[in-house]
Amino acid sequence: MNELVQERVDEFLRGISKKDKVCIVHDTDSDGICSALIIAKAIERLRGKKIDVRIPLDKKKYGFTPKMLQTIKKKKVTKLITTDFSAEENPSIVKKLEKKCELLIIDHHKLYHDVTSARTILYKPQFFSKVDPPRYCTAKLAYDAANRVVDATDLDWAAAAACIADIATEPWKEWLDGVFARYGVERAPDLFNTKLGEVSAIVSSAEVFDIKLVPRCFEIFYRAKGPEDILHSKLGKYKKIIDKELKKHLELFETRAQQYGETFLYEMTSKWRIHSPLSTILGLKYPHRTILIINTTHPFISVSARRGDKVIPVNNLLERAIEGFQGANAGGHAPAAGAGFEKKYLKTFKERVIAWTQSSSQ
Repeated sequence: MNELVQERVDEFLRGISKKDKVCIVHDTDSDGICSALIIAKAIERLRGKKIDVRIPLDKKKYGFTPKMLQTIKKKKVTKLITTDFSAEENPSIVKKLEKKCELLIIDHHKLYHDVTSARTILYKPQFFSKVDPPRYCTAKLAYDAANRVVDATDLDWAAAAACIADIATEPWKEWLDGVFARYGVERAPDLFNTKLGEVSAIVSSAEVFDIKLVPRCFEIFYRAKGPEDILHSKLGKYKKIIDKELKKHLELFETRAQQYGETFLYEMTSKWRIHSPLSTILGLKYPHRTILIINTTHPFISVSARRGDKVIPVNNLLERAIEGFQGANAGGHAPAAGAGFEKKYLKTFKERVIAWTQSSSQ
C-alpha cells in the first residue's frame, strides 16, 4: 500500500493534460491555502497551463455544498483535487463526482471512509506513513508529491509555513533546518516568532479578518517568490489588527473562562473569527488542558478545541457533542479540532462536553 498510493498520485498528476479541466477545492487556513498553492503550481509546471477552477471551502459546511457541485458540473471539471479536508466523509458525494471526473483527495485529517477506487485516490498519511497524521500536514503531503513529479523545491517555504501553522514541525526538523538556512531565516525556540512563522500568521490573520480575502491571499502567494514577498505584502495590515484582538481575548480568558476540572470553556464575541488562532495559542500554553473557545458572535456558533497531550481527543469530543444537531459539523485531529452549529444547541453542547470530559478524566 505504501508505494501503490504514492505511485497512483504521481500518475494522476503526470497524466493531467492541457485539455483537462482541473479544479482544486481547498480549506481556507494556512495549510489549506499553501497545499492548494503547491499543487496548482506543480500542475502548471507539468502541463504548461494554470488550473481552471479553484474553490475555497465553505467554513459553515466544511465539505461539498450544492453550489460547489454545481460549479464543478458547469465548468465540466475532469480532474478534481481537494486539499486539507476530509472529502471522503460523505462517500455518496464522492461516488456522484466520480461519474463526471477523477478525484485526488490530499488530506491529513481523520479517515472516515476508504473511498479509494479506479476513479478516486485517497492520499492520506494513514495509508503510507508512520508519522502521526496531525504532524504530516497537507501542505507537506502536497510538497512531497509535487517534488516526485516536478521540481517544486522553490515552494518549500510555503510548506514550512503550513507546518508551523499546524504545529506539525516535529517530524521534519532536519528538512526545516534546510528551509530556514535556504532563506536566511533565523530560528527561535517558538517557530511562530520567526519570519516563516510570521508568514503563517499573516495568512491566518487575513482569513480571520474576512473570509473573502482568501482569493486575494491565494493570488499573492501564487505570485510570491519567497517568504519576503508575503512579509512585505499588503496582507500584513490584517495581522496587526488581529494581533491586538487576540491579546485582548488572551487576557480575558484568564479571568472569564469557565473551568470544569481540566476543561476550560471560554465564550467570546468579536468582529473577527479569532477562535481558531486563539485556541492554538492557548493550546500551546496549556498542553495538558482541554481548551474550547466558543464564538457566539453569530447565530451559527463556531467552536475551536485544543488538547496538546491528546489525553482527550478533541475531534472525537466535538463529534460526539454535536450528535443530532441539524446542520452541524465537526472534525479535525485529536489535538486540534473545530465544530459549528446553530445557537439553539449551545446549552446542550456545553452540557455534553462537560459531562464527557469529566467522566473521561476520572
